[in-house]
Amino acid sequence: MYYRNFLTVTYAPAAYLNDNSIEQIRADIEKTGKYIKLDKIYLETYRSDVLVERKKMEAVKALFIEKGFQVSGGITTTTTRTLMGSMCFTNPENRKKLGEIAAFTAELFDEVILDDFYFTNCRCEECIKAKGDRDWASFRLALMNDISENVIIKNAKAANPKVNVIIKYPNWYDSFQASGYNLEDQPRMFDMIYTGTETRDPSYTHQNLPRYLSFFLPRLLEHIKPGKNGGGWYDLFECSLEDYVQQAYLTLFAKCRENMLFCFPLLVNAPIYAAAAGVVYDEADLFMDQIGEPVGVACYKPFHSHGERRLYDFLGMLGIPLDPYPYYPSDAETILLTADAAWDEAIVGKIQRSLLTGSVVFITSGLYEKLAGKGIEDILPLEITGKKISSDTFTNSVFGQRNSGFIKAAGEVTMPHIAYNENDLWILCSALTPFFSHPLLLRGAYGKGWLYVLTIPDAPADLYKLPAETLTLLRRELKLPVTLECGSRVGLFPYDNNTFILQSFLERPENVRVYIGRPGVSLVPLAGMGMRPLLKAPSKENESVFDVHLMPGRYTAFKIEG
Repeated sequence: MYYRNFLTVTYAPAAYLNDNSIEQIRADIEKTGKYIKLDKIYLETYRSDVLVERKKMEAVKALFIEKGFQVSGGITTTTTRTLMGSMCFTNPENRKKLGEIAAFTAELFDEVILDDFYFTNCRCEECIKAKGDRDWASFRLALMNDISENVIIKNAKAANPKVNVIIKYPNWYDSFQASGYNLEDQPRMFDMIYTGTETRDPSYTHQNLPRYLSFFLPRLLEHIKPGKNGGGWYDLFECSLEDYVQQAYLTLFAKCRENMLFCFPLLVNAPIYAAAAGVVYDEADLFMDQIGEPVGVACYKPFHSHGERRLYDFLGMLGIPLDPYPYYPSDAETILLTADAAWDEAIVGKIQRSLLTGSVVFITSGLYEKLAGKGIEDILPLEITGKKISSDTFTNSVFGQRNSGFIKAAGEVTMPHIAYNENDLWILCSALTPFFSHPLLLRGAYGKGWLYVLTIPDAPADLYKLPAETLTLLRRELKLPVTLECGSRVGLFPYDNNTFILQSFLERPENVRVYIGRPGVSLVPLAGMGMRPLLKAPSKENESVFDVHLMPGRYTAFKIEG
């Protein structure tokens, strides 16, 4: 183990192992070793109709062990003949073949991971018949449970009772249920789980994944199977060098135990990427043992849910740290809910109970709209009118004070118009059009608590356009122990031992004002940050304020002392 706080890992696909000689693989190991220190490799036995024969795999395994690697096995359950390579899992021949591959791989290795093509999108006549009257998601969830238990795990354990079988989940978590990924049942079946943290280029790829996903998803999976989320897996497809290292940063910030760089032949052929990852790991290992467990605003992603897709990731890019759970976080003092929460049929009652006990609950306009007519009006009556407005001008309002004046956004934002009852609640921020205002953030009292409604733009990325003053108000209302005053695309990653990381996702330098919710404290840079303790900015009576200069795409980490 080269590093104190994590394992560095890679993966060798079957075609690479099948097509290259032992001598060439040995030379590739030597080449990559010049740029990055790797602890472990997963050697793939099967992918897309390529099965590495036993003698060759045994020789490859022996070579990597000789070179000091921990060695495990891998399987990708694809074929070359279908969309995305997905197998038809109702086909008896495919089931038999997959069971044989699982057994073969378990005979060779005591640990086996399934690459994230372990899903189904098949709509052949056999699948249509098997589906019957069920919707596709329900059918596929049940089908993949069956394949997991009775084909993969059963055959692997029969061949090697001590084998550790891992399922890796991909980055497209809002669509899991549509292709059979079952976060409710499968983690109980498999020995461990693994997380796809690849976000690649967030602007020009078809997924357009906000960078925060690389942190959010492993934290959600950690709450699903505590202590058994084996690692985070990212790649260099469709990546600039900056895209690549930021995936590495956030995989580390999420405290992933293994950091998987997919894949070994790509590292061989892109040494500058391997070298950049090596520098990231060398630097991070200096301070990772000084940070605790990640914390943030509790949020709720029910099993098999989707609503305002990827919205949690966009919110995380606003400097709002999130702590996601697959169950309702009833003990949390502050709770943030998107339209995903509407999948819980009892959600209105849960919100009421939280408010009655004094919690602060934030819900989005999308969730309010889904709960209309289901009791949410008994808490706070509003109307999502169905009308749309567009504006680049905003204003903040604090009760008892005047409005903050006109604040210009970075561009025009289109969002729903919400109608409300005057003086039944308070508008904290509005978008302005000529002679009219439209609530962006409003608040009403209920029991001992406060319910907030946050209006979400039609295009979630338009949240990035909101003025710094507006975002700062939103962060303050979330009652965080650390609050940022800055624009969007700056990440805040707090931990439970008074440490935190600031990460810039910007292409320019940025000055960030940091508010600590108690007086008389100091910010001390963690080891490896190369900074002196920060000088305080002018502070208020009940808080301490600091100015931090962030370089483009870079991070810094601090300990709060005092």
